[in-house]
Amino acid sequence: MEASMAFRTIIAFIRSEREAPRVMGAAKLIASSSERTHIIGLYTIPSPIVYADPTGFADTTLFEAHEQRHKENSEAISALFNKEMGKGKISHEFRIVRSESSSPSAGVTQSALRADIIVAGQPDPDDPDSVNDVTDPLVMESGRPVLFVPYKVELPAKIHRVLVAFNGKREASRAAFDSLPFLIKAERTDVVWIDPKKTTDPNMDIPGTPLSDALRRHGVNVNPFTIDSNGEAADKILRRKIADDKVDLVVMGAYSQSRLKEWVFGGVTSSFISDMPCLTLMSR
Repeated sequence: MEASMAFRTIIAFIRSEREAPRVMGAAKLIASSSERTHIIGLYTIPSPIVYADPTGFADTTLFEAHEQRHKENSEAISALFNKEMGKGKISHEFRIVRSESSSPSAGVTQSALRADIIVAGQPDPDDPDSVNDVTDPLVMESGRPVLFVPYKVELPAKIHRVLVAFNGKREASRAAFDSLPFLIKAERTDVVWIDPKKTTDPNMDIPGTPLSDALRRHGVNVNPFTIDSNGEAADKILRRKIADDKVDLVVMGAYSQSRLKEWVFGGVTSSFISDMPCLTLMSR
């Protein structure tokens, strides 16, 4: 494997004690054993939503409660992180930053500039510290691939099988190349294109083959597949293949249509963020 093909600086973005173990577990799973690997535990304090009291002044008791809660959260998570990371030899640090938004995820962007990848938990409906967070900024604004860790699926011991969901668009290609450190180590990678545009031009490439060829030059064991949906939703087809093939990681471009279209029409990105069948890497 090429020496450069590894995630060296990893951000483990943790919002609560509940999601800490899975995010830390995933960060350690993808960390190289190299001494050059560094994991940054990150807790962001969102901006408080302060309401005026009946006299028109800001209610400072709400602000104080907000600050106290996040102080306690950050201290508890910092202790968990340092204890867990202290078990191995991976270089690590814990940082606390403030978000200019009420969304914790929006506070990650500046720190992401120094990292190869962000590891974050899928919002858990039973966790008040993550369920109300809007995760779009992680993918849309960080400029980095984001590995989402599902809350109801066990972490694999190793990432053996990868599925790259491809649609011929820039975001999907970016995600495939962003995930190279995973693909090079995986036993098998399938590039799956659902409903590629039909063509009768003999000079046109078979859909997915040029991307597969490019990945193969990096030493990836890759197989391109095209699937006709016959009117079935793309996310259902992908989920079935993920289950049948026991896929450990799915790689996809995020929001290849506009977010407004995704919101109106649904979409694979939104579907996977809300119901994640396995580790999911998204790039944009």
